[in-house]
Amino acid sequence: MSHKKHMLLANLALLGIAIAWGYTFVLTKDLLEEMGPLYFIGTRFLLAALLLLPFCWKHLRRTDREVWKAGLTCGLLLWASFTLQVVGINLTTPGKAGVLTGTMVIFAPLLYFVWARIPVQTGPLLGSLCAFSGLILLSWDGNWSGVNLGDGLTLLCAFCFAIHMVMVDRLYHKNITFDALLFVMIQLFVVGIIDTALAVATEPVPSMLSPYGWFAYLFDLLIGTALAYVVQIKAQKYSPPTHVSLILAFEPVFAFVFSWLLWGEAATSAVVVGIVLILAGIFVTEGWEMVRARIKDAALYDEERASG
Repeated sequence: MSHKKHMLLANLALLGIAIAWGYTFVLTKDLLEEMGPLYFIGTRFLLAALLLLPFCWKHLRRTDREVWKAGLTCGLLLWASFTLQVVGINLTTPGKAGVLTGTMVIFAPLLYFVWARIPVQTGPLLGSLCAFSGLILLSWDGNWSGVNLGDGLTLLCAFCFAIHMVMVDRLYHKNITFDALLFVMIQLFVVGIIDTALAVATEPVPSMLSPYGWFAYLFDLLIGTALAYVVQIKAQKYSPPTHVSLILAFEPVFAFVFSWLLWGEAATSAVVVGIVLILAGIFVTEGWEMVRARIKDAALYDEERASG
C-alpha cells in the first residue's frame, strides 16, 4: 500500500476517534446518573490498562527507568485532567464541557513559552483572543450566572491536559527509545488505581447498570479509551503531527453537535457565536503553522521555477 493511502486511512481513523470522543461527552453525562464519577473513571482506566497489558508485557523489563518516572508523572497529570473533566461534565452540559476541554491546544503554546522560552507565534495569540472572547459569550447571560463550577473545573482540566501534552512532548524529544503503547498503559494504570481507591473510600458501590448504562460504559472503555489510544499511536506513524492535532481538534465540534442532537443542549445565538469563536481559536492555533508552511513551500517552488 502506498504512503498516501496509509496516510488517508490514518487520517480517517483519527477522524473516527474525534467523533467517538465527541460522543463520549453525552454518554458520560448520562452514565453519571447511574454511577459515581470516581468509580466510572477508575474502573474504566484500570480495565483499559489491563486490556493493553498483553501487548506490552514483553517490553516491561526492558523499559528505561526514566520512562517509568515520566509515565508516573504524566499519569498523575492525566488523572487530574480526566477527574476534573468528568466531575465538570456532571455539573455542566456535555457540549460546553467538550468545547472547554478543546481549549487545551491554546494553553499548550503558552506553556511551551513558560518552560522552554519557545516564542509564542501569531496563530496561538490570535487563537487565544478568539477563545477568550468565545468563553465570555458562552458564559454571559446578562450577568455571570451562566458560569458554574462545572465550567471552571472543565477549563482547569483543559489546562492540565495542556501540561500533560507538553510533558509527553518533552519526553519524545529526549531521544529515549521506548514503546509508546507501554507508556500509555502506565498512565492508564495510574489513573485507574488512584480513582478506584478514592471511589472505594468515598462513593457508594454502583448498582446494576441499565442496558443503556452498559452501552455507555463499554463504549467509553473500549472505543473511547483502549482503542482510541491504540489508533492514535498507530496513526501517528503515517500521519504528520499537524494532521493529527488538527483532526483531533474536531472533538469539541462533535461534542457540541451530539449534545445538541441527543441531549437537547440549548443553542442560543450567544452560545452559538461563543462556541464558534472558541472553535475558531482552536483551529487558528492548530492550523496557523501548517498554512504558513504551505505558503512558504509554494513560494520556494515559484522561486525555483523562475530561476530554472
